[in-house]
Amino acid sequence: MRRVFVLRTISMVFQSSLLTILEPSPLMKGMAILSMSGQHFLGGLITTLTFTTMMHCTQRAEESIQSTHYSFLATLEVLGKLTFSALAGGVVDWFGFQVAFLFFLTLSAGTALHVWTATFTGALREHQLKEQPK
Repeated sequence: MRRVFVLRTISMVFQSSLLTILEPSPLMKGMAILSMSGQHFLGGLITTLTFTTMMHCTQRAEESIQSTHYSFLATLEVLGKLTFSALAGGVVDWFGFQVAFLFFLTLSAGTALHVWTATFTGALREHQLKEQPK
């Protein structure tokens, strides 16, 4: 899971360099499209991992509320995406493309950092410790 976030962050840095540093040419546009395709693929992987983690979390809930628990988590995940996508256009209009892009890049990197550190603590770490032979 950490590798997916690291790859996605590298992809975002690459896209940033293509958009801000390098001269716009057909080759750079093609590389940007290829990079965005890779990022969308990784985004799909992250979505799959998110729903798998939600299912794992739901399995730990009381049996009588598991279906409600999973439905609630899935609803929150979709509402979060919809709310953010609805507000993103306003952020770009208000602050401009460059500032908004840096803001969104920072949010994405923060998410990757959170997932990176979360694997060393909490339920994921407990699960790893249980599986290790003594």
